[in-house]
Amino acid sequence: MRAGRLFGMFLLVNLQAFAAGTDEQLPPLHHPVEVEIPDGMEIPDTFPLSADGRLDCKTCHGIEGIGELPFDELDREAPDFHRGGPYRRLTDFCYRCHDRREYSRSNIHKLLDERGEYDEEACRQCHLEVPDPGEENIVRSELKFRLPPQRLCYGCHLRAPHLNALDHQVKPDEEMRERIGRAERGLGVILPLDGDGKIMCATCHTAHQRGLIDPQWPAGRQVADTDLDEGVTYREHVWNRVFQADKRERLEVLAGEEGAAPVLSYRRIEKEVLIRLPAKDGTLCLVCHEFER
Repeated sequence: MRAGRLFGMFLLVNLQAFAAGTDEQLPPLHHPVEVEIPDGMEIPDTFPLSADGRLDCKTCHGIEGIGELPFDELDREAPDFHRGGPYRRLTDFCYRCHDRREYSRSNIHKLLDERGEYDEEACRQCHLEVPDPGEENIVRSELKFRLPPQRLCYGCHLRAPHLNALDHQVKPDEEMRERIGRAERGLGVILPLDGDGKIMCATCHTAHQRGLIDPQWPAGRQVADTDLDEGVTYREHVWNRVFQADKRERLEVLAGEEGAAPVLSYRRIEKEVLIRLPAKDGTLCLVCHEFER
């Protein structure tokens, strides 16, 4: 179940209760009351239940006599409107009782089950027609996506999820395209460009879990020295002190303008995943760029 369905579930229960002829007049997206606590759910000791052990108004709310107060007169900004509050997000309160893991968004890159088989429904989150991952000679131009490949990632990820992400989304010149072609042939990997010949997220990253496509094939070649749950990890680096000293003056100016200074740190990549070639040792960078030694 997804996080957004948490509140939809509450609304559905209330609509069902109204349809059954109940006298309860609860606002939309309100949690149902007078319900039994499911087996296995642990309610905090500070959340009192009704006399018969059911969920009641006072279970969630600390305002005295809240059940008798008109809804439009309630101070929903009161610290104890939700018990133990205030909470930064409403879901933080919900997870005092509900298991956060059951409502977390699934990782669509995890495409293989315990037996190594893939679920076509998971593939359809990006593909209109599911290609056979066991077919080596798939023609890229025949693949059908829900959105153009250069836009697919933005359904879940930020447009600039890491430093210089936007700067890379350009059309490489002829010399750089020749270097990319040499790298593809020499390293046995694909580095696809978008329909306009520009670099996109999928040029450097792959959306497919390692093993879905044979890793001996160019489309299946990727770095995967960690699992998808752990993700990319970093380690501290001694250069951090120099990095922060270099940025201190500019950050102080920014703090004066914005009221708070961001905290920046210099770290090195430790483990990578879902990337076509290693970035931590510069292999990926050298596909396109040449540096003076």
